[in-house]
Amino acid sequence: MIHALQYPDRVTLEKAMSPGGFCLEPRRVAGLYELVYVCPCGCGVIGRLLVGDGHKPGGDRPSWNWNGSREEPTLQPSVNHVDHWHGYLRSGYWVLA
Repeated sequence: MIHALQYPDRVTLEKAMSPGGFCLEPRRVAGLYELVYVCPCGCGVIGRLLVGDGHKPGGDRPSWNWNGSREEPTLQPSVNHVDHWHGYLRSGYWVLA
């Protein structure tokens, strides 16, 4: 398990490059965010997920339902960072599938 530490913005996240670290960037539509994260495997690759606060956004790109917690985030469904890591973000921890 890797702890998902929240950073206040992308610049701070990219300076720290802590595996599993993340920040939330609000989208123009209320309740939608880009969850920007450092791959939990430790490779240093940055990923982006479209998340909805309490709902799974629709549309033509993959999206995740976020529980709205910044301290103990949970996403549904699993996160597949292709060729790097596949698992879940549950109660503030990245857990391998």
